[in-house]
Amino acid sequence: MLFKRKAKRILAERRAVSKPELIRQKGFGTEMPPQKKLVEIYFDQKGFTVQAELFYSFFDRAQWSSPKGTPYRNWKLLATDWIFDYQQSLKLQKRQRENAVL
Repeated sequence: MLFKRKAKRILAERRAVSKPELIRQKGFGTEMPPQKKLVEIYFDQKGFTVQAELFYSFFDRAQWSSPKGTPYRNWKLLATDWIFDYQQSLKLQKRQRENAVL
């Protein structure tokens, strides 16, 4: 007598949690709005992982449009400007601390 093995059943909650977010976009920067995962990858490559969440939430609240209402065309240009501004603010804070000590 041969017995067939039964497949293990996985609860729907566990199945949903284990699925990673699929990347549907190519990641060139021109697909708007970008997927959050692509933004996280880009900022991780630049070494500013923490800033990815701040960047995404800021522009997501603005609906990926300028203050005048014009939609942005390339999120990577925005991300590059964001990183540059963040680096400049870090340099400014460092100089202010050094000058305050003197």
